[in-house]
Amino acid sequence: MIADLTRGILESFLPIGVVDILMPLLGIFIVVNVLLGSAIMLTYAERRLVARMQNRIGPNRVGPFGLLQGAADLLKLVTKEDLTPRAADRPVFLLAPVLFFAPAIALFAVVPFFRGWAVADLDAGIVYVIAVTSVSSLAAFAAGWASNNKYSLYGAVRGVAQLVSYEVPLILAVTSVILLSGSLNLQKIVEAQGIPFILVQPIGFLIMLVAVTAELNRTPFDINEAESEIVAGFHTEYTGTKFALIYGAEYVAALGWSAVIVTLFLGGWKPDIGGLIWFGLKTSAVVFLFFWFRGTWPRVRIDQMLALAWKLLFPLATINILVTAAEVLAAQALFSLEPGEALPVIALAVIAVVNIGLTVAVLALLSRVPGLARFDTQLAASAPARG
Repeated sequence: MIADLTRGILESFLPIGVVDILMPLLGIFIVVNVLLGSAIMLTYAERRLVARMQNRIGPNRVGPFGLLQGAADLLKLVTKEDLTPRAADRPVFLLAPVLFFAPAIALFAVVPFFRGWAVADLDAGIVYVIAVTSVSSLAAFAAGWASNNKYSLYGAVRGVAQLVSYEVPLILAVTSVILLSGSLNLQKIVEAQGIPFILVQPIGFLIMLVAVTAELNRTPFDINEAESEIVAGFHTEYTGTKFALIYGAEYVAALGWSAVIVTLFLGGWKPDIGGLIWFGLKTSAVVFLFFWFRGTWPRVRIDQMLALAWKLLFPLATINILVTAAEVLAAQALFSLEPGEALPVIALAVIAVVNIGLTVAVLALLSRVPGLARFDTQLAASAPARG
């Protein structure tokens, strides 16, 4: 409705061809500026929330309740000396921070914030999301390699291994949603959710949540840029504005992936009344989960991290796709649906009951797997040492 109103106002004094060009540019302008402001406030929100969780005092000096702390940190970063190592590959070294930040912003181009409104309503929107976010692997390796620092390179290699490993179960979890909705378009995926897909695909949601946490380098998967491991990882040599871009890209990407998770599993902008408000609340809830993880879980080792991706999430996601495909085929035969047609609410409800039961059974069985039990013991033992 807002988009139609804006278009109507512009068309009242501009040619239609010009309006067709201005509408996407206006959307990009709004999204970019909102994201830049959100990244600053998210740093403040995370520090305050984690401080409360850990019974500490968070930022409370700069501005009322410390609200201007994020702005102060940004000012400090952009005014620091901007250094480039003498032996670095200068063009690639300068390009790497942009490769981190640009995809994080581009991610929002296809996210439907409310019915009928997205900067670019692509038919293959979810493919675009996967393609754009995959650039982070290239950015991490470019940053480490261009620094001409062996420790940065080691951190970059480990970072790429982490990102590639968790992209596989992430894509498989997304595929289960595609099977249910019969579409790659994010608007149509939201419209197909007569029941939020988090109930229909609880295992897919959990897999995607864990995989996205690793993709974002968030705790407990921040091993490739952990000070306790290999200095600061791939961005060891970055200072000033370039470091600010890398650091800010993490928060913008966290917000973007939260919006994607809301779109795929939490009904997006539904219900229609107050759609944008509902979308914002749901996205904030997912962002809060990432903050919660950081405040409660200890950092895992690189071998534990990769084992979780390949030995648990990958086979679990593969089985989940097979089960989902069988359920969709059964529903299509039962309700005489065409391939690719969205499932009716009654079919989604039946699949939800079955999959919730399977999820409970799987979680119960996982606690009895010897390897995972040993992983839990090691993780618990490492908590006091890393706390």
